Amino acid sequence: MHPTRSTVIATIVAALLAALAAPASGQQEQPPRIEILDAGMVHGHILRVEIATSGLHPRAAEIPSVDLEAWLDGVPAQGSLLLIHMPRRFAMDIDLPGGAILVGVVKVGEFAPIQPFMDNVRFPIRVTLRQEAREASASRIITILLPTVIVPGYMNELSGRSKEALAAFIRRGYRDKGRAPTVFWFDYPSHSVTLEKGAHRLAGYIRQAVLAQTYAAKINVVGYSFGGLMARWNVQFDVDGWGTLVNRLILVGVPNEGSVLAYAYRNTPTFLPYAYLAHSPAVNEMTPTFPFWRAAPTQPWDMPPDGGNPMLAQLNARPIPEGIRVWVFYGSGQAGDANTMAGVTASPQSGDRAPGDGIVLAASAQGLPIHGGAGVAALVAPDVVHVDLGCVEHRVMLAAASDRLVTALLDRLLETDP
Repeated sequence: MHPTRSTVIATIVAALLAALAAPASGQQEQPPRIEILDAGMVHGHILRVEIATSGLHPRAAEIPSVDLEAWLDGVPAQGSLLLIHMPRRFAMDIDLPGGAILVGVVKVGEFAPIQPFMDNVRFPIRVTLRQEAREASASRIITILLPTVIVPGYMNELSGRSKEALAAFIRRGYRDKGRAPTVFWFDYPSHSVTLEKGAHRLAGYIRQAVLAQTYAAKINVVGYSFGGLMARWNVQFDVDGWGTLVNRLILVGVPNEGSVLAYAYRNTPTFLPYAYLAHSPAVNEMTPTFPFWRAAPTQPWDMPPDGGNPMLAQLNARPIPEGIRVWVFYGSGQAGDANTMAGVTASPQSGDRAPGDGIVLAASAQGLPIHGGAGVAALVAPDVVHVDLGCVEHRVMLAAASDRLVTALLDRLLETDP
């Protein structure tokens, strides 16, 4: 019996389909592949995992699937997605407070909700692609950093943001722009604010601009010069709950006991060029809290009649709440290098200089007693880390210290690095 015309056509079509489905002669079948292209926080509370797949067979009998597994700060999370009409690149969103894994608006997994982070965290994520008997996996270690706020010093509105300091943060994984930034720079009008008003302005910025963009229960603060005094004010007076909000407090070149140079600036005649820069509430509140005046080299140190700094003295008498980790960075250049004023002597042959950064004495930055003064008990506690930067000028101290202070912010992550 001869085959009919329809039977012959059906046989030819079947052969063509089989040829199209089979790999070319001498060419091996491509294995499935999955990649994690990127992973990071978006929209404040969403951890987005961007995925790419390849090597799938569109005519296979089984629909391919992707499984996601994560261990979020010790909490397991799993999600599974069938790749029906899915593009080769897509994102899976982990809603931390919602306890859901989403693709678009479709929930593909659930887990116990994650509370806002209280420290830097690092955890693994794995994605697995399956189709019939074929399987491929990819893994990545995810790091979520606590938001860190840099509070610059006096006249920051003239000098601008330190590109060198911000670059050090970015090199170590921080973001200063785009989705979910983790390092912030607090701009403020230093010439017009008092210490207390500037501190409250900083607290408002944290509440409105930082916590609103991050999923964190704590923050880190880097305070440089006068900015460090504002940060200390909020911490030690517990403004807006800062006594429990701050994880790490890093003080860089901070005049914790004031600066003799601030007193000298304050007494600059107003008719001199740029003298207005020296006459402001901030300069007044950086005058020394320690004795820094004497009539002759043989006389004991005392306060001049127009000396004293009750605002800073009030701050220095308060403790730093438990649980806040504190670092103090300071310059220790000698008199010939940094020429830091340690006191004012009426005698013309006086040479009242001591180690410092040209503006702030090393002892003032560390809170050590000076000329019989009280010092700052909270900064000489055994758990406060003091870091000597050597001969570094005050104006470049933040940039010079940036790599070391970022290491301090990441210390517990570095301890667990393989």
